[in-house]
Amino acid sequence: MKPSLYFTDRFKYFFKRFSKEESLFKWFAEKAGGESGAFSFPDALKGNPKTLVILPRDMEHTSRFLHAMPDAFFNGCLLLAHESLQSLVSAKRAKAIYFSDLECRYDEPVFLEIEQKIKDYAPQVTIYLGDAFLPRLYLAKVSGAPCRIGFCTEACYPFLNLSLRPDKSSEAALLSQYYGVK
Repeated sequence: MKPSLYFTDRFKYFFKRFSKEESLFKWFAEKAGGESGAFSFPDALKGNPKTLVILPRDMEHTSRFLHAMPDAFFNGCLLLAHESLQSLVSAKRAKAIYFSDLECRYDEPVFLEIEQKIKDYAPQVTIYLGDAFLPRLYLAKVSGAPCRIGFCTEACYPFLNLSLRPDKSSEAALLSQYYGVK
C-alpha cells in the first residue's frame, strides 16, 4: 500500500497516510468545518469580487487558463500555485502564494501559513482548477468563500459547492462570461 502524500511526516499522521481515500475525504471535510453561507449564482461573480484561484500543477492547463483570462480579472484575484508556475503567474502580474510539493501537505508549517493567508484574504469566490487533491480542496473550503467553483467536480462536495461543465468553451471563457471582465 502506497502512503498518502496528503500529510506532513509526523508520527501523529502515520496511520492516516495509509487510510483509504474515502475516510481521508471525510476526515478533511470534518476538519474544514460546517456549511457555507448562501450565494446566488451567477450574481456572486458579477463585479469581479475578491477571488482565490487554486491552479493545477499542470503547466499546460494553467497556461491555457491564465492566457485566456482577461487582465482585469487578476486585479481582484489571489492565485495559489505550485512554485514551478512562478514565471507563468508573474507574467500576469497577479498576486500569488507559491508552494512546493512538500509544503502543500496538511500540517506542514508552510501549509499552515498558506491557510492563514487565504483566510486573511477572505475571498468571496474560490475557483479550483485541476484534479482533486485533498489538502488543496481543504484550503478551498477553509477560504471562507461562500461560492466555491470547480469544473466537473460533483464528487468534491462539500469542498466545492458549484460544479460547472464547460461544453464547447474553455473554463476561462465560461468564467469570463460570468465575471463580466474584458
